[in-house]
Amino acid sequence: MKKILALLALLVCQIINCQTFSTNLTPVGWEHNILFNSVTRYTVTQEGPAINLPGLFDGSMNPYYMAGVTPATPKVILIEGLSGYHTQSGAWVGWTTRYLPASRFKIEGYDTYNGVNVWRVIADYSNVDYGNYNFSVKIPVGGVYSKLKFTFYNGQGGNVGLSELFFIHPEATSPYSGLLTQSATNWQNSGTNLSYNLGNVGIGINSPQNKLDVNGTIHAKEVKVDVTGWPDYVFKNNYNLPTLEEVEKHIKEKGHLENIPNEEEALENGISLGEMNAKLLQKIEELTLYIIKQNKEIDLLKKQEKNNDLISLQIQELQNEIHKLKTK
Repeated sequence: MKKILALLALLVCQIINCQTFSTNLTPVGWEHNILFNSVTRYTVTQEGPAINLPGLFDGSMNPYYMAGVTPATPKVILIEGLSGYHTQSGAWVGWTTRYLPASRFKIEGYDTYNGVNVWRVIADYSNVDYGNYNFSVKIPVGGVYSKLKFTFYNGQGGNVGLSELFFIHPEATSPYSGLLTQSATNWQNSGTNLSYNLGNVGIGINSPQNKLDVNGTIHAKEVKVDVTGWPDYVFKNNYNLPTLEEVEKHIKEKGHLENIPNEEEALENGISLGEMNAKLLQKIEELTLYIIKQNKEIDLLKKQEKNNDLISLQIQELQNEIHKLKTK
């Protein structure tokens, strides 16, 4: 029994010691592949025989193939707009397929580090046959690679199969950040931030028409809205303030204030918070001008009333004097 336990303990130790873990220098899996969902995260173009581009970056490993790939009509896949992170301790580039592997190909990267801005050859099998179903290589020259170009020149009878293209960059991404959602989306992690840079987001709604559509209540301590203008022009001397008679006429004819949506429009289209606040402020500022004008008129009437009272008193005094003269 002791021998069996000893053998088991030795076997466990060997298994543990044989395990390989992802590090900056030796990534094991694709969790740091920054090409996941490249079609929606970056700019991807292709030349030559067509292939399903989204399928080469979705992590599903499904094989796709191209016919008619020759040195005269090579297949070129260009990926632009990659993250601006230096390869540091190492980064690995490659491809894989289940069948019809490329026999001639070339991989290049555009290095922008320190403004060098040059295409560097990462792997070149354009003049020598390659005979495996997958390929990966450590980038030979460290740098900041903003573009990758895969060129396939030949395969089995001009047929080339591809399942996935990858750029394993351990320090440029969080594990599987490119696969947070399906390939048609564009969620990205950046430190503690999560961003979505393509299409619309719906909460409780299947077909959002805006960047964020919510079918329900949003609870927040504060909402900040950017505005494109503010109606302080109402207080400028050249502002054409409508008369109250004009305001009254518009209300009688239209049933709402001028430049304010009516009930039907508001119910059908909703209101834009920033625009509506600006319109309401315009009406408040106009109302303020009406009140100021009315207050001036009231003050004038008070002065006139005071003058009238003074005149009345003087008239009364004169009448009294006349009466006295008559009675003498």
